[in-house]
Amino acid sequence: MTRLLACALFALALPSSASATLVVIVPSAAGLIVAADSRTSLFGALCDSQYKIAELGRPKRTFVAVTGDVAFIAPPNPGEKDVCEYQRSAPRLLDISSVVARYLKRKGADPFQLSLDDLGAECVAAVEAFRRTHPLVFEQYVGREIFSVVIASYDRRSKRSLVLNLAVRIEQVTRHVEATRLSRIAISPQDRRGMWSYGEADYLNKNVFGGVGRMFLTAETMSFVLVDKPVSEARLDQAVSVATNVIDAASRTAQLIPSPSGIGGPIDVILLGKGRRPLHIQWKDNE
Repeated sequence: MTRLLACALFALALPSSASATLVVIVPSAAGLIVAADSRTSLFGALCDSQYKIAELGRPKRTFVAVTGDVAFIAPPNPGEKDVCEYQRSAPRLLDISSVVARYLKRKGADPFQLSLDDLGAECVAAVEAFRRTHPLVFEQYVGREIFSVVIASYDRRSKRSLVLNLAVRIEQVTRHVEATRLSRIAISPQDRRGMWSYGEADYLNKNVFGGVGRMFLTAETMSFVLVDKPVSEARLDQAVSVATNVIDAASRTAQLIPSPSGIGGPIDVILLGKGRRPLHIQWKDNE
């Protein structure tokens, strides 16, 4: 579908941000399931089939996903009509997934030993460098977060999973760029099974698990979340079903109660397990 770009954006000729939304992580006995919706927004248009999970050549059994405003792209030419096609092909002036992937490759670090403070400083430095050349772009972020980084890894020997998360924001008073909400979650086979969500997590908790969207959650999903069983008893098919059902429920709820940045599109699912590289369980509805 052709989408016309706003004239005001052309006049400003400012880089624009592409926003991404929801990532759900579910540990299982076979490894770590990671699922993401494929909807992003740009210039107010919602674009589907935008893959969000960044695979890494190194470290092994590791992925990166970024939610919030994940990339800043060059302004389009006045003749550009299709926002989503432009988003797929436009030059990235700042791409947070690439910043994190390059950092991990350069460090060659075991994610289980990774310093979140060091990674946060890397992200902050990338934002500061971009801000020096494009200061007006970041005025809208003063006092709030720009993006959130999620890194997950799986150790096949111990069968432990690791989920790292940090956010980058601009402080209200000082206007300094800072890394915040640094968290490290280690999950063993003996730990209680469950799911973790990133991006539109507040929307998910309020409007899906705690609101009208609960009707879209299956009995299997609710049992998986509420019944106290260990990760070692979480089957792979259960973990995939829960992850996809949660994202589907959020997508359907967003049709009733709009989410801040949009949730929807085909669901991508990968497994971090025995193999060195992630295994694609579902790729854009297997198209």
